[in-house]
Amino acid sequence: MIEQLTVKDYILFDYACVDFNKGMSVITGETGAGKSLLIDAIGYLCGDRINGDIVRKGKEKCILQMVCSLPNSTICSKLEEDGYEIEDQLMIQRIVSKNGKSTIKLNMMTTTLNYVRQLMNQILDIHSQMDTIQLMDTDVQLSLLDQYARNDALLSKVQEAYQIYAKNKKELEKAQNETFSDDELDYITSCINEINQADVKENELEQLQEQIKQASQFQKNMEDFQRSIYLLDQENGILDQLYQLHKILSKNDVLSSSVENEYYQLEAIAQDLKEKRDRFQNDVQDLDTLMEREYKIKKLFRKYGGSFEKMQQMLQSYMNKVDLILHRQDVFDKLEKKCKQSKKVYDQFALQLHESRVQCLSSLSSQVESHCHDLMLEHAKFKIDIQSINPTKKGMDAIEFMVSMNPGQPFSPLKKSASGGELSRLMLALKVVFQVQNSIETIIFDEIDTGVSGKVALSMGQKMKLLSSHYQVLCITHLSSVACWADTHYRVFKNVKNQETFTSIEELDEKGCLEELAVMSSGNISPASLNNAKELKERVKNG
Repeated sequence: MIEQLTVKDYILFDYACVDFNKGMSVITGETGAGKSLLIDAIGYLCGDRINGDIVRKGKEKCILQMVCSLPNSTICSKLEEDGYEIEDQLMIQRIVSKNGKSTIKLNMMTTTLNYVRQLMNQILDIHSQMDTIQLMDTDVQLSLLDQYARNDALLSKVQEAYQIYAKNKKELEKAQNETFSDDELDYITSCINEINQADVKENELEQLQEQIKQASQFQKNMEDFQRSIYLLDQENGILDQLYQLHKILSKNDVLSSSVENEYYQLEAIAQDLKEKRDRFQNDVQDLDTLMEREYKIKKLFRKYGGSFEKMQQMLQSYMNKVDLILHRQDVFDKLEKKCKQSKKVYDQFALQLHESRVQCLSSLSSQVESHCHDLMLEHAKFKIDIQSINPTKKGMDAIEFMVSMNPGQPFSPLKKSASGGELSRLMLALKVVFQVQNSIETIIFDEIDTGVSGKVALSMGQKMKLLSSHYQVLCITHLSSVACWADTHYRVFKNVKNQETFTSIEELDEKGCLEELAVMSSGNISPASLNNAKELKERVKNG
């Protein structure tokens, strides 16, 4: 759960630090006060992308920070495996500069938005009016059904089998659609012969280029080699003269020994130079051959993909085409058999997935209808229409949520049947049903009660209260009928100081809570509105 949220120099906030509690918390305030800014901040700390400038005017950077209690042991183990230090809590901090650049840290270690996003998706769920609209998407509905049926492992098997089947099917269709003339066969055959006859080895080009480099360099230095050897080895050259010096000084053992050592060192140098000259002379003589081979390999690479690896791939492709042309029916038979086998495996998993989905339809519909009735949708009927479709990575089912909102009304797709207020309640009913199936610890509702009032709003608040017995629930609302269910009530408000606007948030005590409920219901604080607020609190307290 979220334990604390801190923002500094964030849009209208100078500084705010909120300590959240377990159970149900509501955030209220006048329109435009900045209630949703706090939910946006939580979203940014969960890895959402930032659109626009969120740094307070005149400031260099904005600091957002959220402290959460430790999640379940599975998530903690994964964090430790990934190198994050886990102690008593999780702390996420995001610093955004006024030029739009940001850094995000997890327990003081720099991380990525994608990593935080994947982590927080397992811990926290933010639900807004946009999510209610997304509920009309049949792909979202299918994902919710699979979530309810706990089909994750089965879905992975279906997706893996589909990828293999789709690949085999594509290969078969390509082979069936390909036609080749005699000229094309001749061309492909000539390409295969050209590559095979060249007999290029892996890394041969690099080795050739190194040999050419060395031979070229020696060729440039050949004159220096010859001159050095000549100076040392010519008649009456350095070695001869040093030998004569050695003979003259041979009577003096000390001097003779020194000159003798120099003589043998220079003689060794002369021998080394001769060996290098003889060795590289062969390379120099073969330089034209080496360069001709380099040119031939480069030409082949340019023609067949640009590298040794690409050329080998094209060679294999040519050979497959020749095999297809010469043994067309055999190739078709092999590909068709391969395709049928992979389709059979896919069908087995897809059927298991279909049966798993069908098996839970009745219980799911019953649960959703039960919660709808609690939310003042007494006549609502819910079912899931399921139709067979061609193979996809999600199986062979197309599903759609169908509802009937009034007696005698036929079932029709959700997007065509429910009004805004009805859709909000349906979403809440579905949230209660589906949320039980995952590891989420915190659920945030951002003004999902739009379009409802009175008893309906009261029932929605009651449902959120029911959720809060299992999860931490944060709710932004403009309805007193929802806010009255809260265990903790926060108020967001604006004030102006030195011609600057500041947004602040405070936790309300019992008196402040009643006053806020009075303002929300009647627009002002009066003995009558306060009395109504007290009655509302007593009513929800006593059930």
